[in-house]
Amino acid sequence: MNVITNEQVAASLTVEDAIGTMRTAFSEYARRGTMQERVRIDCDKTKLSMMGAILPGINAVGAKLYTTINGKFTFVVVLFSADDGSLLAVMEGDAMTEFRTAAVTALAADALAIKDTKVLGIVGTGVQARAHVPAMLSVREFSEVIVAGIDRPEAFADEISSRYSIKCTVGSTASVAAQADVLITATRAATPLFDGHLVKPNAFVAAIGSSKPDTREVGDDLIKRASRIVVEWRQQAMVEAGDLILAQPGLVDWNTVQELSEVLTDCGQGNPSQHGIVLYKAIGVGIEDVALAEFIYSRLKR
Repeated sequence: MNVITNEQVAASLTVEDAIGTMRTAFSEYARRGTMQERVRIDCDKTKLSMMGAILPGINAVGAKLYTTINGKFTFVVVLFSADDGSLLAVMEGDAMTEFRTAAVTALAADALAIKDTKVLGIVGTGVQARAHVPAMLSVREFSEVIVAGIDRPEAFADEISSRYSIKCTVGSTASVAAQADVLITATRAATPLFDGHLVKPNAFVAAIGSSKPDTREVGDDLIKRASRIVVEWRQQAMVEAGDLILAQPGLVDWNTVQELSEVLTDCGQGNPSQHGIVLYKAIGVGIEDVALAEFIYSRLKR
């Protein structure tokens, strides 16, 4: 059994690795896999959460456990063999979570965003906002990044411009929403961030900041305009995706909400061009962590 640190995870992964692994994970789940919904318990200021998955096709069984104390997360993944049940590794999950969330968004954007994208808009300046920039740049060509946020957005823009050699400017949340071809919201907002009527007619919007049923980053005005709504897993989204759960009754038809695995296996989708707004709502699901943990374990073992 190995104990794998955040430093080892970060050193062994690339954005491309993470996106490829997420593609495999959702393919394996659609073929022969299962997930466990997130379970949360709390006592005083401490919260403990867990979610897991079994993916026999890549010999992976495991669960991610994490604590939340005063808004700070500490993640760990326990990985077993699907063949004989043996314990393969215990892995610190902070760096891995950063990679996997952005990788799944990039996977969704690659399948659903129009090809002719020019402006990447990001609302938020935290860890996930930063992680999404290289992930998005790996699946689409952008000429500009626009960011809005409450925590040093100018420093964020300077960092992005320097690191990725792309123009990155700061705007208001409204201006980012209005200009973006691909719009990422990565905040801890409890209520909608912007007027959904501002969003471009063919934008891809990824709301990835919340996994709680009582908070949301996008509002009913955007949901009404969306031609497609895609989630990672309907069963978990129906109890955790506050952006959709808090919509006015009848606005979200869960029978038409697609799962990402369905989108990726639908050969008839082709190359999207003029398809209306696509809303991708992410909350994080077990197959992502288990699949990426197996990839990291196998790479380090080799």
